[in-house]
Formats: sequence, C-alpha cells, structure tokens
Amino acid sequence: MVGHPSRLRIIVETPYSDTILRAIKPELSSLPSRRVRASIQLREGALDLNLDADDLVALRAGLNTFLRWIISLDKCLCLIDAREQEAP
Repeated sequence: MVGHPSRLRIIVETPYSDTILRAIKPELSSLPSRRVRASIQLREGALDLNLDADDLVALRAGLNTFLRWIISLDKCLCLIDAREQEAP
C-alpha cells in the first residue's frame, strides 16, 4: 500500500516554539493509531511536522491532532505569560 506523506512548516510567531516541541515530542511514541507515523523538529524557529499515513483518513486525523495540539499549547503559553506579567 502506498503511504500518504505530508510535510508542514509551522511558523510559531511567539517565543514558544521550543516549549511546544518539547511538549509534543513524547506524544510521538504513543499515537492512538498505527495508521499514521509522525516526527517533528525545530528548524530556524519553525516547527517542521512530517506525517506518513496509510490512508487519507488517517492523514487528516493526524494533521488535525497535531495542529490542534500546537495551537492549544501556544494559546495556553501566551495566557500564562500574560498572567505572569499582570502579577505584582
């Protein structure tokens, strides 16, 4: 069966790209489906996400999962930073 590879470069416009990478890396070894494989690296301040899926449904699910994790982590880190700056 032919795989479905996908490469994404995600430019994180906040200073949290390294923190996001460290939060997501452990998830790579315990993906809920064996139909998708993933790797992620930090290059030049951007996250390079590589997925290879057995089928298009698994590819879509994998992309959605990682993009939601990245967006959620970035938003949480921004909120934490804002709260820390507000604190006396």
